[in-house]
Parts: sequence; C-alpha cells; structure tokens
Amino acid sequence: MKSLSGRFIIGLAVLAAGVLILLDNLELVHDVGQYWIYWPVVPIALGALWLVQALEGGRGGSSWGGLITGGVVLFLGVVYLGRNLDLFYFETRYIWRMFWPVVLILIGVSMLRGRSAGPGGRTAIMGGIEMGGPEPWNLEGGSYVALMGSIEMDLRAAVIPLGETVLDLTAVMGSVEVRIPRDVTVVYDGSAVLGGISFLGQEDGGVVASRRTQRPGGDGDRILKIQARSVMGSVEIEEV
Repeated sequence: MKSLSGRFIIGLAVLAAGVLILLDNLELVHDVGQYWIYWPVVPIALGALWLVQALEGGRGGSSWGGLITGGVVLFLGVVYLGRNLDLFYFETRYIWRMFWPVVLILIGVSMLRGRSAGPGGRTAIMGGIEMGGPEPWNLEGGSYVALMGSIEMDLRAAVIPLGETVLDLTAVMGSVEVRIPRDVTVVYDGSAVLGGISFLGQEDGGVVASRRTQRPGGDGDRILKIQARSVMGSVEIEEV
C-alpha cells in the first residue's frame, strides 16, 4: 500500500472519466451514463487506502485522525454505491444532517485542547502578518491566529528563552507558516478539521487529522512546544 497514493487513485479516476467522455463524443460507446453510477468506487478506494495507511502508521504512533477520515469516506462510498446499484436504500440526508454538527463539535474540541501559551501572540483577520528577519528578536509564547488571513513566522534569528516556550497556532480558513531552527527541541501536537497540517514534511489532512511527535535539537535547554490546529485552513512547520 505504500506505493499507492490518493493522487494515483484520483488521477486514474479522472483519466477513466476523460476516456469515457471522449469515446462518447466520438460515438464509439453508447449510453455512457450507465458507467457513472460507479463513481462511489473512487471514495471507497480512497477510504480503504487511508484506513490501511493509518493502521500502518499507527504502529509507531496512533493516527486516529486518519482512521476517522478513511472510515467516513469509505462509508459514504459504500452508501452511495449501494444506492446506485439498488442493493439497498439509505437516506443520505440524515448523514449530512449529522455531519456539520459533528464538524462543529470537533472544531470546538480542537480549539479547547492545549495549554496556556503565554503573554505574546498576534491575530491576522483577512490580512497578513510577517514576523522575523535577519535581526535578532525576542520570541514570546502566545496564541497566533489567522482568520481568513496569513501569519508567517521566521524563527531563525529569534532569541528563544531557556525552558519551554509554547506557540499556539490556529488557522481558520487561513494559513500559518513557521520556519524553525535546527538547534532547538520541538514538541509538536497538531490537529486539523477539514484542513491540512504539515510538520517537517509529514503531512496530514482530511475530515479529521492529528499528529503528535517530537524532534530533539541542540542541548535540550530550549524547548519549543507547538500546538497547531487547522480549521478549513493550513498550518505548515518547516525546518531551515
């Protein structure tokens, strides 16, 4: 399963759709519409793939977000395929009636998680904030929120105090990008609801995603604790 990716499955589905449309336009195949009832095979394949990948990744650390996302997508694919093939009937409106309230609950839980970040912090609402540069500056723990905006933090020249510094990062329909130096220990706890999070090239996303990990660096006297959450947005932490 490691050699298979969601991009491959989606690409194969788009290719098949293009071939069918072309054959129909050339009048080489008739009644192409009969094949469209099989479109739920795509989410079934994606859901199964994400479930397997989450289980495989779970051996080194639980990936409950991947399990939830894969399970939801697989379930929806099975429901719609069964309806299209008249194998059974399931009232899908009940699914969507529950979906958005559950999403709101997950967003609320995500926002309430974590610990106090500190006195610092910035908020970008429908705008952009850039922090950092070539000159040294003092980093303060705090809550940094991008609401339909963006925050870019470059910590390469930042003076990070001894002990633990907590950065609470939240992107709501926006983006937060943080560049971290190599000589500091980083403890990372990230979650996403209908969004994406990336930590040192490890990407997670979907309906729900989560990751907890740690990267040692330097002598361990300075610890950067990053609490990242994305709600229909993106948070990216990269090493420079």
